[in-house]
Amino acid sequence: MTMKPLPRFWKALDALPGAATDRRDWTTRLGAELPLAQTFLRATGRRVTAIDCPSPGDDGCPRAVIKSAGGALRAVCRSATGRCDPLDLQPVDTDILQVDFVRLRHALAAAFDVQMAGAPPASNRVALLGEHAIAAGVAAPVMLVAPGPMDGIQFDDLREGGLGSERAVLLVPTATSLRRPLRARLSEQGHHVIPLSDIVLIERAGVLQLAQPIDILLHDVRAALQARLGAARSGPRVALPPGTTWGQVTLRCTSSETVICTAPGVSRQMDPGDFDMRSAKNAKPIAAWTFFMLLAMNGGILKIDGRAIPARARKQKEALSRHLQETFRIVSDPIAWDARQQAYVAAFVVRDERPKQERERWLRDLAERRRR
Repeated sequence: MTMKPLPRFWKALDALPGAATDRRDWTTRLGAELPLAQTFLRATGRRVTAIDCPSPGDDGCPRAVIKSAGGALRAVCRSATGRCDPLDLQPVDTDILQVDFVRLRHALAAAFDVQMAGAPPASNRVALLGEHAIAAGVAAPVMLVAPGPMDGIQFDDLREGGLGSERAVLLVPTATSLRRPLRARLSEQGHHVIPLSDIVLIERAGVLQLAQPIDILLHDVRAALQARLGAARSGPRVALPPGTTWGQVTLRCTSSETVICTAPGVSRQMDPGDFDMRSAKNAKPIAAWTFFMLLAMNGGILKIDGRAIPARARKQKEALSRHLQETFRIVSDPIAWDARQQAYVAAFVVRDERPKQERERWLRDLAERRRR
């Protein structure tokens, strides 16, 4: 069966607010693509009260949908300067159809070999599809980003939608869906942005295929995952049984530089050096250890203003995640951003069991260091 691209459909996602318009407009926008693309459209149960004009004017434009006494529908221009002819309509022409993002996400997940995320996304503009994996626990997040024409996507929107520090794949309708500065920032951080209009073909209604094999299309992402897999196989500092998850790891801070680690088959005392978190210059704990202690003090949930996370906090979090991953060789991120709580949340169990006086002394020392 011949596979065809859908350039008009992807362009419409960029152009239509809410990815919705009347059936007549969809027919005009999609043209010959309509028979295949309409599987990704759903009826909303609503109808338009106006039809776009080919020559927009002032007040009274666009053409209002008028229903005659006999039940016939007609779009009539009310503009004093308008030049648009009346248009006879069928009731079906006024039905509002919207992109069926649930069906579209499932079709894209199948095409990109994605293990679907369990929870539905909070927004159709930024949606985490799931993960593209090369091995158990070694995967890259895959997101569908459809900004629409009204408000541009910000980096924080992506982060709240599921973008983390690990390399991710962002699927966008066209090459111009994201603003150039955002694309540059994503590229600098190693994320891979793919315009769907360039790479996705439709084989038959509801079945999407890729114009290139997945291992070629995602070559850089898969290479980074392979490197992570190789590093994981080189041996951890703390040997855990295969399949151990972060939820099975407990870290109890009994002093400001002492942690009791318990996990399947493991119970040992550790210090910053065991996590490779001592400075090579003075052997003191590095900034990532400070972030860890703050996380412990707050029971594994460190609230931060999600609208403006300080660069220092973000770097400390990323460094701490990396050191923990290298220590235990669990490749998933041990500290995730929770948009609902506006907080970094530990995937492992962490408790601060230091004496009250020591905890208060540590906080005073931290405040003093930050004033310097």
